[in-house]
Amino acid sequence: MGHLLDENNRPLAIDTLYLSPLLFPRKPYHALLKDDKLQTEELNNPLNDSIKAMQLFYDEVNAFKELPARLKRIFCSLLYPFPEFQGFFKFNGFSPYPLSGDVIQAEFAEEICSYADLAALIKYYPVELAYTLAMIAAGDSYSITPPWVLRNFPRVENVIKLLLNTPCSAGCSYCEKTLDVHAGLKRIFGYESFRKYNGENLQEAAAEAAIRGKSLLAVFPTGGGKSITFQLPALMAGEAAHGLTVVISPLQSLMKDQVDNLEQIGIADAVTVNGLLSPLERAEALQRVESGLATLLYISPEQLRSRTIEKLLFSRNIVRFVIDEAHCFSAWGQDFRVDYLYIGDFIRELQKAKGNKATIPVSCFTATAKQKVISDIRDYFKKKLDLDLELYATAAARENLHYMVLYKETPEEKYSTLRELIQQKSCPTIVYVSRTKRTAELAEKLISDGFLARPFNGKMDPRDKIANQEAFIRNEIQVIVATPAFGMGVDKKDVRLVVHYDISDSLENYVQEAGRAGREPSQQAECYVLFSDNDLDKHFLLLNQTKLSISEIQQVWKAVKDLTRLRPKVCCSALEIARQAGWNDSLGEVETRVKTAIAALENVGISLRRIAPIR
Repeated sequence: MGHLLDENNRPLAIDTLYLSPLLFPRKPYHALLKDDKLQTEELNNPLNDSIKAMQLFYDEVNAFKELPARLKRIFCSLLYPFPEFQGFFKFNGFSPYPLSGDVIQAEFAEEICSYADLAALIKYYPVELAYTLAMIAAGDSYSITPPWVLRNFPRVENVIKLLLNTPCSAGCSYCEKTLDVHAGLKRIFGYESFRKYNGENLQEAAAEAAIRGKSLLAVFPTGGGKSITFQLPALMAGEAAHGLTVVISPLQSLMKDQVDNLEQIGIADAVTVNGLLSPLERAEALQRVESGLATLLYISPEQLRSRTIEKLLFSRNIVRFVIDEAHCFSAWGQDFRVDYLYIGDFIRELQKAKGNKATIPVSCFTATAKQKVISDIRDYFKKKLDLDLELYATAAARENLHYMVLYKETPEEKYSTLRELIQQKSCPTIVYVSRTKRTAELAEKLISDGFLARPFNGKMDPRDKIANQEAFIRNEIQVIVATPAFGMGVDKKDVRLVVHYDISDSLENYVQEAGRAGREPSQQAECYVLFSDNDLDKHFLLLNQTKLSISEIQQVWKAVKDLTRLRPKVCCSALEIARQAGWNDSLGEVETRVKTAIAALENVGISLRRIAPIR
């Protein structure tokens, strides 16, 4: 804070905090760098602080002098009425003059939409407009608006969207160059056209809807090109509006693969934060998002309950949430993800904390086209966020996949057939089994017979999972043995054989799992199910283990009431609640069953889990 005198000899305050995002938009610092302190707990030195504040102020003065003359006048005219800025302009000898949208259009020709209502923004949101124009003037697609600005001036996000990320129907030069879906597809991915399903332009239509800010539900077959449908709008919004798209997926492996695949084609704008990362890798990923270097963030639904992720998302301009495997909102079974039901609550609370009334759009993707699943997803977002999801669905079959069921009476026959299939096809192969223990057992058996195979399941050490996945991606091994409940999620285009050693738990899940083969439409692939009569008994046993009864939900509710009898709040794990409910905590899936029971209670209005307000 600097102090000067005005023409009446009265103190005139100048606050360097508000000036930094205007004058240093590439790196809008506001905290004084106290590099003279050897230890953080040392007492402040007021003299040194004053000297540094003065140095910062003169840095800002010099930066202002370097601005184009018209931009200086624009800033002055927008900000002069506000005491936070007036002193600075007086110090520099500037006074306001009537400002019109034509002046701004002349300064930012082809950098903003030609038909944006600048007159309304000048009148109602002058500070927000000034900060947005400063970000644009930086000429750096990775510069972002500081979190404190988003917190104090939440309508900045609306102004950014109106100027930079809302295609106009008139077709101005900016929108045609920056927000045209075909130009973006060619510029970013090098493709001339979108994929079609039975002659329908669904991929193009869904991508276009996202670019226009619509919320949508896309039902595409596994391997049907859904990643481009959300990656393209996300990367285009990152370029245009410096915004962040959050992709929520239960498949850690798929997240990693998609980030790696983008890096291979020279796109370094995507990061993932998940349990496979080391602490250093996680810290680096978080820093890239915070600094604006990332425009695509992949996380699991459970991460939304992390305070770190919560604060991170609050600090960025979120342009869209993408929910992959959206059938998890509807599927109650072995692969049900309880935390999917928290997504709508999180988005609502995030919008509320940001003070932004505009709803963040949502894109949902699934390969499950069952009508009940579709209606459940659309009803969920209508109820939680009052969003009407536009539907883009295809019933197109994967014509390059060939399915076959082989009946095998004994385990020996089943294994012998598996070995013969792998040997005959001699290609990258995924073998699905129902239990995590069997992944290692079957992989070891294949290795002993001379095949290059490795296991993959959700209970493995993260380092082993990464190593095995990368070995499969790089074709160092031929076979990966995985559990479908975990979701292999490998985005590998040359898989031409998928074998279900155990039957899948539903037809919808089978379609998705088998769909990991033949992700390149021109490549033929084969999908086999090795079936025996005993498989059905095991299948129904597994389903019964994951089914919750009303009495079990009541037991969890009683356990929670018992734990909070003497205090209003309690912090405990799912296993502690299971023990309090009298459950056998040695049984598999007990944690998921407790979480599912809690989600059922929350769904009927009983609030059990609370996240502290975002600050």
